[in-house]
Order: sequence, then structure tokens, then C-alpha cells
Amino acid sequence: MTQRVLNFTVESSDERLTPRAGEAVLGEYFKAIGLDRLCNDHFPVSKSNHSYRPFEMIQPLLLMLHAGGRVLEDIRTITSDKGLRTLLGIKRIPTADTVGKWLKRTGLQGVYAVEQINRILLKRYLKSIDEPLILDMDATVIESHKSIAMPTYKALPGFTPMTGHVNGGYMIHSEFRPGNMAPADNNLTFLKRCEAQLPKRRRFTYLRADSASYQAELFNYCNRNGIIYLVGAHLDTPTLQNIKQITEWETLDRHDGEYHHIKEEVAEFLHTMNHTDHAFRIIVVRRRVTPILPTMETFLDEEALLSLANERYSVIATNAEDTAQEVVRLYRQRGETSENRIKALKGGFNLNYLPTSDFMANALYFQIGALAYNLFILFKRTLQKNWQKHTVQTIRYKLYNIAGKVITHARKRILKVNKEFVELLNHIRRRCYEISLE
Repeated sequence: MTQRVLNFTVESSDERLTPRAGEAVLGEYFKAIGLDRLCNDHFPVSKSNHSYRPFEMIQPLLLMLHAGGRVLEDIRTITSDKGLRTLLGIKRIPTADTVGKWLKRTGLQGVYAVEQINRILLKRYLKSIDEPLILDMDATVIESHKSIAMPTYKALPGFTPMTGHVNGGYMIHSEFRPGNMAPADNNLTFLKRCEAQLPKRRRFTYLRADSASYQAELFNYCNRNGIIYLVGAHLDTPTLQNIKQITEWETLDRHDGEYHHIKEEVAEFLHTMNHTDHAFRIIVVRRRVTPILPTMETFLDEEALLSLANERYSVIATNAEDTAQEVVRLYRQRGETSENRIKALKGGFNLNYLPTSDFMANALYFQIGALAYNLFILFKRTLQKNWQKHTVQTIRYKLYNIAGKVITHARKRILKVNKEFVELLNHIRRRCYEISLE
């Protein structure tokens, strides 16, 4: 007899069980928005009758990324999930090797296809966006030790994709770039490509970016086209000289009118740079930093504290007419709307890993990851309101990883789950049906 601590035995079962019953409603959402048709219409189709259709390649990848898969081999988790495959009507799934070859073969054509699909889905996202559109541009680093990886600006080998998020959520455009391409390269071109994704009669009101976009041609374009830019500026010699001449500073408060626990002050001056066709404002934030041990300030008088204080400056270039305080608050929202979104993309969908040593295959894989991220942003709208701010890791825990059993009775497929999840899944399915009628 097998020795054991607890009194239960382990046996096999021929029943169709799934540990990802919640992903079935995600797959139903894909069907509701016509993702299968979009993929098959925009991706190149093989002429062989025995080849996989584009959606047969992409759907398992999307499900795998949503489920937390990290490498192409993790597509096996979808292959072995007979319950999920039965619910979604998936008859065949390619192997990891087949997917890798398809990524290399499809390459640039696939990148353009995903761009077209994201443009169509963007219209669905913008339907509920009534406020002015804000574009957040930012580059990120994917560390990689593939043979084609190049040194990045962080002195690590890898790649430096450029991303653009609109109103803190949807990734409107992205470009997969080699690691030795500077974040400042082709930023104006990237902005124009983001604009090209917008439907007619929709325009960006604001552009936010870090100091990599501190460029005269970008400022001139925004100023001529009515775009308000808020861009991190350079603390170069002329800027520092102007800062030293400032005599009036205003205490920076929070949005609720209260002061921050770390005292910050704000001021501004007009500035120009070579090749700009207009003067713009430089908003300066000054923070006093006292390099002493915590709690030691209680033992020092004010004169001693001032003698130990150092000043730190951060600067923002803008053509906005808002007050300096409003500019600072709006610019600082980048931390949530851009930097945290990139973390959600790379961490939540495991895009810190790239599958091949082929640049265009990796570019297509990254774009499919961006598509998975955008679909997640759209899918969350079918959820109850208190869930719509959850990360993919939380949704994975609360929804995707619901266990279920699939049975067939009188030619009907039935998904059995715990009683507490029945209304949750049925609510999402009702929303999917409503969306399919739009």
C-alpha cells in the first residue's frame, strides 16, 4: 500500500475537466467581436488546404498569454485542456515548433496585420471615451541574450520597443526596435503613426512623453497641429542658468489642495531651443533633499537643516496654457497611464521573454502580445465595475482559473462550475451576446 499523510487517493478520469473554465467566456468574447474573421481576413493565408488558418494559430497564443504562459512550449497547456477546447470548438492546435515556424514565415506581413486589427478594435475602445484624447509615448527595454540582441541604453543586451497608449489604457501603436536604437529616434514619425490609427474626426489633444522626446521637430509639429505637449526637458546649462535666476517659487500642492508630505515648489520661465519656431514654457519643480538619517531632523534646528539641504530639479517643457501646478499634476499621471501599463504588458503577458533568434518573428510575437493586452482592456468592460481596474494577474486568479467540468447531453455542451461562479459567468456571456449584436 502506498504510504501517505492524508486519507485520499489519486486516480485518473476520462471526464472532460478544465482548470480554466473562465477562459471559455474570454474565447466567447473573441467570437462576439469577430476576432476570428479579422484574423483570417488580414493575415496571409496559406494556399495549402491542410495548413492552419491564421486564427487557428493566433487563438491558442492569445489564450496561452492570458493564462500566464511564458514560452511557446506552454501552448501545450491549451492543447491538453480538452474541456476548454470542447467549449470553444477548437479542433486542432499547432505545436510550439509549428508556431515558431509560422512566426518566422509570416514576419512583417503579420506585424502589419495586427496593426490593422488593433486599428479596428480601437474604434470599439473609443466609443466610451468622451474626454480629450491623451497619447503617452514611451520606450521600454526587453532584456534578451539571443544572438541578435544588441546593447541597449541600459547597458543590457536586448530590444527597445516603442509604445503609445491612449487615455491610459489601449495600446494604439507599438514598434519593435533593436536594442541599439535610441529612444529618441524617429519619435515624430511614431507620433504620426499613432495619429494614423485614429478614426476620422478624432484627434489627440495632449501628448505626454519623457525627455527622449525633447526635440524641436516634435514641438513644432505639435504646435502647428494644435496638440498640447508635456514633455520632460533636459537639465542642460541654459536651463540651469534660467533656474538660478528664479526668485519666486510656489508651493506645489496635491489635487485635493493639501500639501505633499515632501515639500516641493514650482516655478516657470519661457524658453526656446535651436530650430523651434515658437517659445515654450519650462515648468520647474524643486525638491529639497536633506541627506541625513531618518528621524535625525527632530534633533536639528532649522538653520542646521537648511545647511544640509540639497536641491533637486525636474523640468517639463509645454505649450499648455494651464497653470504650472496643473501641468505638473497632468504630467505625473504618466506613471500610471504609461509606465505601469508597460509593466502590465511585459509582466502580465510575459513579454519579457522572446521566443526566437529571428528579429521579425520576435516583432510579430510582441505584436500578438500587444493584441492580447488590448483584448484584455476591451474584455474587462464586460466585467462588473469593481473588477474593471484589476490587473490580468488578478483576473487570472478570480476568473480564468475557475475549475469546471464539460459534459455533453442531448447534443448540448454544459459547463458545470461551483454555484458561486454561475452568475458571474452568465453575466459575462450576456454581455458578449449584446456585443455580438452591435
